[in-house]
Amino acid sequence: MTEEPDWRDRVTAAFLEREGDGVGAALQQARVGGNSDTDAAVLERADALLAAYDPVPHLLRNDGDHDRSPAAVEEHLRTVTGLLAADRTLLMAALYSPLALVAAVDRRHGGLGPHRQWIAWCWTVEAVWWCVARVDGTAPDGFTATELDILLPVAARQRCVAFTEAYRSSGGGPADRMAGTAPRVFGTGTAHLFVARSVEARRAWVEFLDQYESHIALGRADPSALEREVTALLFGGGRRGPLLGVSSARLHALATGGGRQRRLLERDDRRIAHDLAEHHLLPRFRLWDTLRVAAATAQRPRFGLLTTVATAAAALAMPLLVAAAPRWPELAGRTTLTLAAAAAGLCCLLGVVGIVAHGRMWALPWLLRMPAAAAIGLFMLTAMHPSWWHAAFGDALPTVSSGAQPVSPPLDPSWVAVLLGAAAYAYLITTARNNGIAWWAALARALVVWLVGALHALMVSLLGLAWVVPVFSEDGAQLAQGWAVHGGPAVVTLAQATAWCLAAGVFSQILWDDRPITAPLTHTRWRKDR
Repeated sequence: MTEEPDWRDRVTAAFLEREGDGVGAALQQARVGGNSDTDAAVLERADALLAAYDPVPHLLRNDGDHDRSPAAVEEHLRTVTGLLAADRTLLMAALYSPLALVAAVDRRHGGLGPHRQWIAWCWTVEAVWWCVARVDGTAPDGFTATELDILLPVAARQRCVAFTEAYRSSGGGPADRMAGTAPRVFGTGTAHLFVARSVEARRAWVEFLDQYESHIALGRADPSALEREVTALLFGGGRRGPLLGVSSARLHALATGGGRQRRLLERDDRRIAHDLAEHHLLPRFRLWDTLRVAAATAQRPRFGLLTTVATAAAALAMPLLVAAAPRWPELAGRTTLTLAAAAAGLCCLLGVVGIVAHGRMWALPWLLRMPAAAAIGLFMLTAMHPSWWHAAFGDALPTVSSGAQPVSPPLDPSWVAVLLGAAAYAYLITTARNNGIAWWAALARALVVWLVGALHALMVSLLGLAWVVPVFSEDGAQLAQGWAVHGGPAVVTLAQATAWCLAAGVFSQILWDDRPITAPLTHTRWRKDR
């Protein structure tokens, strides 16, 4: 007796991979009763349901033998919706395993090919969405309102995955992409309808992801699966591809092979990208991807790149000048540390210019909450007794009285800086692990955030020690003298101040417990549940 082939062998592999990636496997695991194989068996026997898909093979033809009008296709979709709504088992099978239904339709017609399979997939997820979301008063039999609310994120995810397949740039040339098929999914000349439903599908799924802890259906999704889901929503051709845009212009560019896909982003695309970066990338310390999103969504990319490079150059000049200070206390007739402080001021100025010119998305990767919090540490340093920096200068300042500091400090000032820096790093690692990031990724991502925070703290400390502390702190004139003359001890003092500001900035995160240290400097939200 010949063994029946697996239904998965009939479905395009890319579709199966897309559906099962991210939280797809977790959704199957979270369901009570049934799996994709039992779903396939149920759907294979649903003759009336399969017959409702008979127009699918003809949608890509141009002959006059079949009605491909939007009204006719809409009627067939309502037939599919009615059949699913009337049978709980069928609806659950189509909800969790829409590609199993596609395989059954493919078998009925002796092979559909990728494009027609994708149309059947879109029909399925749209009909399921109408049922579960109770569109136009649809009332599925055998379900309570609570059950449908629980299943709604599943339907939203399946719909989003199927529809956004048309906007992805992975695969071969234009003929292999689904973009050229999209205008016929809901009837001839319905590209506008497909785009509108795609925008709605993505927006609905993003809103569920933003609140995934509140939904039972997403409860079993581990952090790595959620990260892959976010990545798939952000990037159209894998993690290294361009941002995923959902628009008529992108459909046309993908279908024809023309246009600059990287720049084909509408306002809603930018809003979605910003939302995902702020609420999913930054809390998980994915700074590189956040930077890519910021660069891709810039309104004036060349000016934005120029501002970014200039700001980064000023930021890197700070530690380089500080490192040179012990060997070369003066450069070009100026105190080296004063030049470093000037670089810090320039970095601040360029940052302000960038924010004013490019807006909040440009500011997102810079983690501006950290320098704001580090300034709190500077206020503390200004109010402290000067013995903290006396310990660094020691005998280099003979005018300091012997009673101003312990004869033998309990810990060398350099080790104080190391201890504070290590404490800040440990806090960041703990935060990353508590957000569900794998240990190896937590170590690397926390280090990147720590380095960015250290640069911010160095900037604040340079500005403070060069121009603020000497004015407002006790013995400030002596600090200014030592700063100008004794490069080595001054660098140790700067290291202490930087470590203190970094630790104060990182640990102050507990003051806004619902916001991560990487959150942008915004507070008001004009959205539900924000």
